[in-house]
Amino acid sequence: MSPRDFSLDTLFRANALRLASREATVDNIQRLTWAELDRRVENLAHWLLAQGITSGDRVALLLTDGTPFVTTLLACGRIGAIAVLLNWRLAPAEIGWIMGNAEPSLTFANPRFKQLLSEAEAGEVVLVDEWHDPQGAFEGVVSNDQPRKPLPELEPDRPLYMMYTSGTTGRPKGCLQASSAVATSALGMCTRRGWTDQERLLSVNPLFHVVGMQQVAAMIACGGTMVFAQRDDDAAAMLDLLHREACTTTSAFPQILLPWRGMEPLRDGAIPLTNYTGGAGPGFVPLYEFLGQEWDCHVVGGYGQTEICGFATAIDYADMREHSRAIGWAMPHVEFTILDPDGNQLPPGEEGEICMRGPSVMLGYWRNPEATEAALGHGWLRSGDLGTMDKHGLVYLLGRSKELIKTGGENVYPAEVDAVFQTMPEVADAGCCGVPDAQWGEAVKAFVVLKPGMELTREEITARFKGQIAGYKRPRYVEFVDQLPRDMLGKLQRLELSQRPVTPDQAA
Repeated sequence: MSPRDFSLDTLFRANALRLASREATVDNIQRLTWAELDRRVENLAHWLLAQGITSGDRVALLLTDGTPFVTTLLACGRIGAIAVLLNWRLAPAEIGWIMGNAEPSLTFANPRFKQLLSEAEAGEVVLVDEWHDPQGAFEGVVSNDQPRKPLPELEPDRPLYMMYTSGTTGRPKGCLQASSAVATSALGMCTRRGWTDQERLLSVNPLFHVVGMQQVAAMIACGGTMVFAQRDDDAAAMLDLLHREACTTTSAFPQILLPWRGMEPLRDGAIPLTNYTGGAGPGFVPLYEFLGQEWDCHVVGGYGQTEICGFATAIDYADMREHSRAIGWAMPHVEFTILDPDGNQLPPGEEGEICMRGPSVMLGYWRNPEATEAALGHGWLRSGDLGTMDKHGLVYLLGRSKELIKTGGENVYPAEVDAVFQTMPEVADAGCCGVPDAQWGEAVKAFVVLKPGMELTREEITARFKGQIAGYKRPRYVEFVDQLPRDMLGKLQRLELSQRPVTPDQAA
């Protein structure tokens, strides 16, 4: 490792020395100190080298959240391998396409997800039991010393991971992030939030998602403890875990937070949660009101993207209430501007595209130079979102210029959903859009035109979608119509569709 190296592993090693006997991770079966976690990372890193994995090779992770996930990610970073973080909510065909694009040499997979690899070229597959079976292959590797070899010399801007994001053409793009970018983003989060090694994170956002990853990376940076909820935990189990482990911070989605209100969240008159990180904008204000008033919790909202390692702005709840549509001020490691379509910077108050730059911006999209140039070609990361910025640097979100649907923290592009309808012989035309949803923020609604004489029910549509596309991408509402609104060039007018009422009888 170069002496000028700066990476997530740099921060991790420092805490493994400074906080050696302090608790680093807690999951459903295991508690590890920083020194114990470092030993497991080192063992796995040398085992990977013995398997022929080296710098630049891809290693896929199809794992539930917990110590094994963190161990594998850090071991990949230690030898310069690129971790491909797979979304276990996807269908086998979607996983198969991603694996074909990434071409991993090795895959670590939880046994419960093995069927998702049925259409994938996964290389060698190592099963990682979430219960840490001491007889299992993974546990045998990480808990026993492996033959040591010299670690490879690594470039400072080497990639650490790839997260695949939905694409406007229906094909996802592999967002490639440098280990130094992940470390910078983590330190920026710690600085803005004032986190120290006394934090205890209740980690409920999946680590294949940038929100979950940024939170965990921040704990690695500041030396806090990572407490992992399990995939099968419901809201009640997560609340119990929060109290049992005295967790001080989380970034749980509204569908987890809202049920807590009726579950005696204050025990002995208190709750250990002292701060919360979430989205920003008018829709979040009612949610954050009870967090601040009933639980005395410090709420900070923000805006960001996978391409910039997570949250890039921050705004306190009080400022959210005062500034409608504001999404915050730039984090310490990010610079914002507003550009016109030609890439020119606009003065304060003028509407344009929200753009960012800084050391946490992605390296690019894996094997997709055209998309990389479109996103980064003007020297700024182009968000695809419309907004303004005032003279004090406060950024306001006006709307999405891309046709992105955000549901439960996940991104859905309508083209992905439309493509499934195109395979249905009964359908003459179909299109979808995002509609407001109290639980998920937005939900997918589909508008379907049937061919003459054909019949198709909402239940049949739901059944057709299963196995073709991830559950969160499937339409929650379906409206049958005679025709879809299109302009003179045939472009679907999705904005017009999104303004039509949603009724209970349209539920799919």
